[in-house]
Amino acid sequence: MKLNQPTQQNDHEMNSTNPLETNTNDQLMDESHEAWLGFWDQLTDVYGEYLPSLTRQDLLSLLTNPQDSFSEWLSGIVRYVFHEIAVNSHIILWLLIILMIGSLLQTIQQSFSREGIAAVSSVAMTGLLLMVVIESVSICVGYITDTVALMADFMYALLPLYLAMITLSGGVTTAAVSHPLLLFIVQFSHWLMQHLLIPLFVLSILLDIVDTVSTSFSTAKMAALCRQIGIWLLGVVVMIYLTIFSIQGVTTSVADGVAAKTVKMIAGQFIPFIGKVVADTTDLVLASSVLAKNAVGLAGALMLGIMILFPAIKILVVAFMYRICAVIMEPLGHAGMVQAVDAVSKGLFHLCAALVLVSIMFLLGIVVLLFVSNIPLMIR
Repeated sequence: MKLNQPTQQNDHEMNSTNPLETNTNDQLMDESHEAWLGFWDQLTDVYGEYLPSLTRQDLLSLLTNPQDSFSEWLSGIVRYVFHEIAVNSHIILWLLIILMIGSLLQTIQQSFSREGIAAVSSVAMTGLLLMVVIESVSICVGYITDTVALMADFMYALLPLYLAMITLSGGVTTAAVSHPLLLFIVQFSHWLMQHLLIPLFVLSILLDIVDTVSTSFSTAKMAALCRQIGIWLLGVVVMIYLTIFSIQGVTTSVADGVAAKTVKMIAGQFIPFIGKVVADTTDLVLASSVLAKNAVGLAGALMLGIMILFPAIKILVVAFMYRICAVIMEPLGHAGMVQAVDAVSKGLFHLCAALVLVSIMFLLGIVVLLFVSNIPLMIR
């Protein structure tokens, strides 16, 4: 009898924890997760060799069963950086060739003092530089457009289920108020990037190139104005969004917590005979819903981070290529051409910053909801 007591006690402890885990797993295994988890398959198809071997279930169990995969993530990112450097190394080669030819033509022009040679060399160098710049910028713009569209589609697939789980965990008011705000910011950010920010930053790059290679007129002020409008517009949108979303998130979550605590007290004290059972069952359902909701939120935030990480690395690698070429050829190359190459690098950095800020709005929408929707549980 003494030997059986520990076993019976362990069985009792396992049975006491099984309902919460079972209820949480049942919610995570529901087929309704298929809509947004399908995006993980797209990411693994494109970047699978640089990502840890995580299945869909591994993503959903990151909260309850964290894995020591930091080294895998870091090594994958480093390998991807070197892959992009190898793929885009031809940019450095072409830019160095163009800058060396420009320097040679400038030397010939200074030796012979011929204005015709100077005009022809300026036009030729501008044309060659624009060929490389247009190709690089168009590729980066394609990455940005596709990434923002992918993130918007992902948010449209995740938000209905995520907000429904917040509702089940007791955040009725939080879900009701956050749903229209998040849908509006996703749609507005997609439109803002596609129709305003990308054209403004691309126009600033072209105006900077014209200003550096042209001697007849200056466009530096116009390029700076385009950049300032884009930066200020994006900054104002991010500031307004974070302010409104943070204030309303905390306010509605406190209201949800007070309401849930009131309902639990009424059920426990005023329902005869079964009031205590109803209150305990409600706590079990709400706790399991909170765990499932947190797992979905963490997995969604992780997927959003991956969606932005790799395109941002692509753009940053190209921008650093232009900056390295400008640094190498500054002592030797054509001064105007070097400034034009540096202007392209600056414009690409602005494009990457715009992409990162827009993705941060999406990411913070999920993360802030994850934290504020836990406030009702703490109040209860």
